[in-house]
Amino acid sequence: MLGGTAGCRLAYRLADAPTKPSVLLLETGGNPTGDTISSPYDRYTPAFTRPDLDHGYSTVPQKELNNRIIPYLRGKGLGGSSILNFMIYLYGSKEDYDRWASLVGDESWDWEHTKEIFKSIENYHSSASATYSEYADPVSDEHGHEGSVDISLPTRLERGVDIFLDAGHEFGYPRNLDHNSGNPIGLGVFPATYYRGTRTTSATAHLSKVPSNLAVMTDSTATKIHFEGKRATAVELENRQIATARKEVILAAGAFDSPKLLLLSGVGPVSQIESHNIPVVHELQGVGKNLQEHPIVFLNVEVGSALSEKYAFEADAAAMKEARETWLKDKTGPLSHHNGTVWGGFLKLPELEKTEEYKELDADVRVYMEKPTVPAFETALSAPMLPPGHELPAGHAYLTDVVFLMNPQSRGQIALASSDPKDAPLIDIAFLDHPFDRRAMLLAIRESMNFFENSALAKYFKGYILGPKSTSDEDINTFIREQVGPVWHANGTVMMGKADELDSCVDTKFRVHGLQNLRVADLSVCPLTANNHPQSLAYLIGEKAARSIIEDWKL
Repeated sequence: MLGGTAGCRLAYRLADAPTKPSVLLLETGGNPTGDTISSPYDRYTPAFTRPDLDHGYSTVPQKELNNRIIPYLRGKGLGGSSILNFMIYLYGSKEDYDRWASLVGDESWDWEHTKEIFKSIENYHSSASATYSEYADPVSDEHGHEGSVDISLPTRLERGVDIFLDAGHEFGYPRNLDHNSGNPIGLGVFPATYYRGTRTTSATAHLSKVPSNLAVMTDSTATKIHFEGKRATAVELENRQIATARKEVILAAGAFDSPKLLLLSGVGPVSQIESHNIPVVHELQGVGKNLQEHPIVFLNVEVGSALSEKYAFEADAAAMKEARETWLKDKTGPLSHHNGTVWGGFLKLPELEKTEEYKELDADVRVYMEKPTVPAFETALSAPMLPPGHELPAGHAYLTDVVFLMNPQSRGQIALASSDPKDAPLIDIAFLDHPFDRRAMLLAIRESMNFFENSALAKYFKGYILGPKSTSDEDINTFIREQVGPVWHANGTVMMGKADELDSCVDTKFRVHGLQNLRVADLSVCPLTANNHPQSLAYLIGEKAARSIIEDWKL
């Protein structure tokens, strides 16, 4: 298996099984180090300044976005994308899991079952919220406290968070004191995967003490799966070394590289495989299809300093230097505070249901979206200034509002560029191809602008550093085409589903349809894009896959 977010969890759990089976974990990258991947302040730093931790992928030209080619981050190193994500830890709506269970025909994926698995994974530290319980107050008994993944709420709120959340409540948005209750609707403070001033990755959570029956090979790229007939027997590495599997080969390479490796191994759509002169092992039409993602846009708003003190800190080189030294000494100080709070929430757009684009959706999709806990968009605050380097007048500050589209209907695909494993896959995220996505994104941006300009925040609002010229359809659509990009939540390319379903690739125990001793256990199996940040879902998939394998092999 491969050492991403789900893979590290899965390897850890298999190695810990009672029979102590031999487990080999392969990782293309190394074991990440460096101060800038750890502190809360640096939660955004790896994504923008650490190319050594990224596979360097890009999309093909996106026709709805002025044919832009968009860089697409993928974590390279033990822990996968958990080494460079923004650390937010959210489950999504309980309806996501009930719909998942219905789509795949297996009730073990419903909310009642999955919420208990989430509890077994996490070690939730929420005591700090006692000082701001009007904005976050998760019920202790509803969360796990003995798992391996450390999750916490900030030790204190950053300046302006209370003003923003109070303004939202006055504006008519509900409060949400626990976004992981199964109901994400409303505004509040998000939990994150850091604790005691440092980032928790899947590697730090699961591979800090590697048992003797778990071998971890870094800088080792899998290039091909070997088969005897329809049975997976081994994995070939870039250096032609062969790793033989006595029981199973498990792919956990993510939504881009798991389908790529299947295609390189002759598993997938026959026409694509044969076009690259690769011998066909097994036809599986859905491999690489059904690619989904949450499109996002950054709104950078210039505000009065009462809403944020971060710009004053960032613009002071001496203060930054002193803060770095303090954090390196004892994990305290401004670097444990600034960027330590991510706040915002998930909201409905009642006017969306009145649009023609919404009315043309399939009835079952509309029924799902109209559930009370299913949002239309997410708003999240705390990101860095974009474009960087903008200078603000004295007494001014910035807030960066990231607007996420939930429930996207566009579907892209992954394809091979060639038969050479070194070539990156062709990634067509198909952003905003579906008319519903274009309409919903426009309404979400307009709603966010309306909140800044017409709520109690208006007295702090100075203008946009990055935003549409106006709230007109024309100006917002121009902004969308120029600015919408990925949030790196790709999923769905080796989709879970019933064996007779079009494009279904794996069953509910992650076994590849029509093949033996081969599973896929990462975000590529998702049959829908959950209303969350999918780090938590990757852990869930790793855990559920481990339980299935342990049960099937009586480990």
